[in-house]
Amino acid sequence: MTKFKFWWNNARPTALPQSILPTLLAICMAWGYTLRPEGQNYQFSLLYSLLALIGVICAHLCTNLLDDYFDYRNAGIEEREKLNRAGMRARIGKAPYLANGEATLKQTLKAACSFGGVALVVGLLVVLHRGWPIAIIMAAGAFCGFFYSAKPIALCYRGLGELDTGLMFGPLLMIGTFFTACDTITWGVVWTSVAVGLLVTNIVYTHAIMDAEADRSVGKQTLATLLKTEQRQMAAEWCFNFLPPILLIVAVIMKLINPASLLALLSLPIGITLYRSMKQFYIEKSTPDHTHQPYQRRWWMLNMENWEDIEKYKLDWFMYRWYLARNYITLFAFLMAIAAFL
Repeated sequence: MTKFKFWWNNARPTALPQSILPTLLAICMAWGYTLRPEGQNYQFSLLYSLLALIGVICAHLCTNLLDDYFDYRNAGIEEREKLNRAGMRARIGKAPYLANGEATLKQTLKAACSFGGVALVVGLLVVLHRGWPIAIIMAAGAFCGFFYSAKPIALCYRGLGELDTGLMFGPLLMIGTFFTACDTITWGVVWTSVAVGLLVTNIVYTHAIMDAEADRSVGKQTLATLLKTEQRQMAAEWCFNFLPPILLIVAVIMKLINPASLLALLSLPIGITLYRSMKQFYIEKSTPDHTHQPYQRRWWMLNMENWEDIEKYKLDWFMYRWYLARNYITLFAFLMAIAAFL
């Protein structure tokens, strides 16, 4: 149990909302679909929905550990630690358990394969019941997850890591889960999965903008470094924040999803705040830390945990924006899930 807890904690479970939220939303949409007249020929399976959730969680943890494994083996982390010690405003050190010798690369790979093995077994059980479409989606997801940081493709080093993450935790995950839950696919879930994928991408892209200097210094190409200029980076930020609600409105007009789904537009103020804050980030980059104004938190922005400690260690500039990106998709998915039953 101690060993499981060690690897669970080091597999970055704090990132699980990126996969759990889309999975739960797809399950709710599948359930709601079978309750409506157009879906009465399909039966919702709670058992297979739960299996899908377990498989997604294990696959996500596997991907995180593989990312640590390949990133550390490629020496990117060691270089990033040097930058952090030099005072660059880079992200918090990655994979400390490898850097301080608590685990070896071989042990990390073994732990990743353990999580991946559970995901594979669960996936095969679903394939036996739902058929080849799930096998194709699983294979596509495995490819995207493994080659996120594995050479020779290493998508995250070619400026495609953010889009790869959005594809995995948006369309692939939601369509696969929906099909697993009720044995069919609708245009409504396809359309919604694209919107959710953009919001998931928004989390890692927001991270990438704030980490662009460090990534560029270690030769890691992200979407932010690929776009280079502030204008291009903010244009992409606009798309990730505002295309999802636009897609939602269009889907309702086209009668692909329930009109009640417009409830999800209540999450838009968080997206607007995030976009404005990212514009402010470029100003803050060239401003001494002591001149920064305190970040204003409001109840409708949802929870921002351990804020006192975050301010104490002067990580508020990073975590405020990361929390906004995370909370945006959290509220969006939650409201969409409610709408699925209305």
